[in-house]
Amino acid sequence: MKKYKIFLIGVVSLLIFGLLLPQPIQAIMVLVESPIKDFFSQHSILLCVAVGIIQGLFEEGGYYLVFRTMLKKEKSKETPIVFGLGRSSLHTIFDVGTIFATRMSIWGCLFAVIGRILSFGALMGLTLIDYNSIIKKRMVYLALSVVLHAIMNGVLYANEMKLLNVNNNLDSMFMIGFSCVVIIISALICKNSLNEEV
Repeated sequence: MKKYKIFLIGVVSLLIFGLLLPQPIQAIMVLVESPIKDFFSQHSILLCVAVGIIQGLFEEGGYYLVFRTMLKKEKSKETPIVFGLGRSSLHTIFDVGTIFATRMSIWGCLFAVIGRILSFGALMGLTLIDYNSIIKKRMVYLALSVVLHAIMNGVLYANEMKLLNVNNNLDSMFMIGFSCVVIIISALICKNSLNEEV
């Protein structure tokens, strides 16, 4: 399969599993008048946890399914990198665009951009964890990527809802720190996989 096709599959996968599928469920929790909305309006922390889990399950679970399908025909070790570039690039472009659309100080803006650049690395790391979950037949890796993604989205959503309004740059500081953790975990998993192959 040509690289540009794998890249486009990464982009389309983000649109489907990151936006199209989870957004209606999240809308039911916060927009549609129902007992569900009433419950979550009274339990904001649980809403953040639920949003994080939904995003983690749909995105990482979706990418896992895409990899399983692609790897039946495409065995190249470049596949997760090119796919991850498709997924991560679109995500980062959207995030950086959002930063510049808001009014921030120059330092706040710079801090936020650094956080989003590191989150690009974290998304690439999560992609590699999903890939290794299939290659090494370890569902625990998939569970790990879902949990990491859920924590990332849950905390950012909580900050967006002003539940963690401790510092104006809390989301950027969190993205920088947590992204580094995800990058290290994914590097250790990839290193372990390489050692097993030797």
